[in-house]
Amino acid sequence: MTTRIAQFVRAHNDVVDADFLAHFPGLKAVKAHNLEDFAKALEGAEILHVYNSAFTPEFARVVAEKGQALKWMQFTTVGIDIADESGLPDDVWITNTGDVSQKILAGHAMALMLAVMRGLRLFEPHRAAHDWAREEMQANVTSPDGAHLVILGMGRIAQNVAPMAKAFNMEVTCVTRADAPAVPEIDRVVAREDIEQVLAQADVVMVCMPLDDDTEGFVTADRIALMKETAVLVNISRGLVVDEAALIDALAEGRIRGAGLDAFGAEPLPPESPFWDLPNVVMSPHIGGQGGGDQWQRLRDMISENTRRYLAGEPLLHVVRSPKGIG
Repeated sequence: MTTRIAQFVRAHNDVVDADFLAHFPGLKAVKAHNLEDFAKALEGAEILHVYNSAFTPEFARVVAEKGQALKWMQFTTVGIDIADESGLPDDVWITNTGDVSQKILAGHAMALMLAVMRGLRLFEPHRAAHDWAREEMQANVTSPDGAHLVILGMGRIAQNVAPMAKAFNMEVTCVTRADAPAVPEIDRVVAREDIEQVLAQADVVMVCMPLDDDTEGFVTADRIALMKETAVLVNISRGLVVDEAALIDALAEGRIRGAGLDAFGAEPLPPESPFWDLPNVVMSPHIGGQGGGDQWQRLRDMISENTRRYLAGEPLLHVVRSPKGIG
């Protein structure tokens, strides 16, 4: 009996090749890159591989119309917020990539933080002019040594950031909504409702919380106003967690030192966005979780193990939603 997989994935996250299928001779994979082909691929498919931002309302309608045979959706991303908003079916298992890219994303967050603290973006105009500018740059650098890092969230990303921050001798505080297990590298845990107590003490505020009804707009204008003029904001989560208009004003007016951003409220970032031209912003196009061949191999290993488990009727890894009425 053949089990059909429908795939709607980016090339760099496509782990289903000849070697993968050789391990599962009962599988057949059908790849699609547009909605018309996807509708055909989905017919009779039990398994769907897809990424979060592909799951638009139009995509969800195709799933609803053609996905009656679906039993399991494996996302090739951690986030499923766009898919959830567009409409996920109730009667399938939903899994994400779990911790496959979390250490990579944590490293990217630290890179953004360091780039802002060390003034790398500010040097680029001097570089373009072939201007050594050593004296000017000395006034634009600061050190993470002994700095206070406030992480918004205490999930896998935060728990990977914390030991990296400790390597720079940083004090680490996490702001979280729930009771959390002790993590040796996290010095202090603060409830969300008490966030104002720590924002004014922060040298770096790092957004690592998921986007949901409670976190949308969580970093408000009033909370940004509590930050030091020398503070840095880093966002590697979702742009809508932050009041971006308020952040742009604070950056343009020099009310905070700078920002390192990998996530934005609108993606791709519109050409007219002020973020493009702010000299105290270091940014990347939502690639924080990408790690090349090593990351692809970890993703492949995880999806391969989940496929084995699915075919054997064993519990799946990284379940973020069970079929309605189960669990």
